[in-house]
Amino acid sequence: MMLKYFPFVLILGLVLVGCAGEEEPIQEDTVEEVIIPEPTIEYGFVLDSFTVKRDTVLTGWTMSHMFQGYGLSQYDINIAAERAADSLVGLKYIKEGTPFIMLQDLKDTAANIQYCIYPKNRVDYVVFDFTQDSIIVEKREKPSEITERIISGEIIQNSNLTFALDQQLKDINMTGEMAEYIAGMFAWTIDFFKLHPGDEFKVIYTEKSVEGEPYAVGEITSGWFKHQGHEYYGFKYALDSTKVGMFDENGKEMKRPFLMAPVKYSRISSGFSMKRFHPVQKRWKAHLGTDYAAPKGTPIMATADGYVIAASYSGGNGNYVKIKHDDVYTTQYLHMSGFAPGIKKGVKVMQGQTIGYVGSTGLATGPHVCYRFWKNGKQIDHRAEKFPPSIPMPDSLLPDYLEFIKPIRARLDSLPITPYIVEEEAE
Repeated sequence: MMLKYFPFVLILGLVLVGCAGEEEPIQEDTVEEVIIPEPTIEYGFVLDSFTVKRDTVLTGWTMSHMFQGYGLSQYDINIAAERAADSLVGLKYIKEGTPFIMLQDLKDTAANIQYCIYPKNRVDYVVFDFTQDSIIVEKREKPSEITERIISGEIIQNSNLTFALDQQLKDINMTGEMAEYIAGMFAWTIDFFKLHPGDEFKVIYTEKSVEGEPYAVGEITSGWFKHQGHEYYGFKYALDSTKVGMFDENGKEMKRPFLMAPVKYSRISSGFSMKRFHPVQKRWKAHLGTDYAAPKGTPIMATADGYVIAASYSGGNGNYVKIKHDDVYTTQYLHMSGFAPGIKKGVKVMQGQTIGYVGSTGLATGPHVCYRFWKNGKQIDHRAEKFPPSIPMPDSLLPDYLEFIKPIRARLDSLPITPYIVEEEAE
């Protein structure tokens, strides 16, 4: 029995002897901190893995100039240009001043190109891939961030919606987008060609940004507009999984039978009048329409659903389209530079559909669309017409909708109006 337990006792004794002696200091190994630099990544490529050449498109350059000196045959360059011009890529030519990047293999002494990165704009870029058996050309996008934003403002004397927005957005493209979004949101209730000093607006919207820089308006989710003392609300709401619309504070769809204007946010150069001095004929006559001045080529929209009963040309009207909407209303659009594809007599058009483009054909001194409006066969001023209200949403959805908009409306009501700042001219 003693022999059986001896190994255990011996080991225990050794442990006790070790504990009874002096403790030896524990030496810690010195570990040097190695800092690994962050890789340089642009357009989804780790640039540290390549020899990087940066260049800029010069005056008169084509893709042949851009690819010269990188080991490509003219045949390969032609194939790359052909595939870049494809509708999915949309790069038919390169623009002067555009910076581009050439990526080469680090170990390739011949300096042959592997990839070319060409930015189309702040978001879209084109990648030419020469590493495969067949040349691949793709349009890609930088990742975007979506952020909720709020904007408000007021209309002052000799001002308009664009001026009020421009002070805050500081980007001409975003200003134009926002003006169109707001005008589109209230297009059935507010005449944006008759805004008054003191009109105010508040909008909750989403903003798209890339690499921390905003570049576009995503969508408007809710808004408020005070026009000539009347307040209008709009809220985006999903009726079901397939239909999303804009509704007012009472649950009525904001879409109405007719848009207030056939062009997006422009200006009225001449209104409906029984006596106007004609700028071409140099005589006084009735002007039974409303002229909307806009740059040549601006899309002209059908203001309501209907059927085209004429798409033709006449000496006075120039290129024009006439649409019958129902047994009561007919509209006409004059002086077009041309018709939209597929627009001809007999076709059905939808509200907001492009039917032609602003021009100055016929008796016109400058680019504009003369919009004419018939009610029961008589031409009237459409801006004075009281159209029937929209149909409210089903009663079964209304309680949920009103509960949904309650906090959003409270938020809109509490938002302050950003004042319009008049900048003093420098002496």
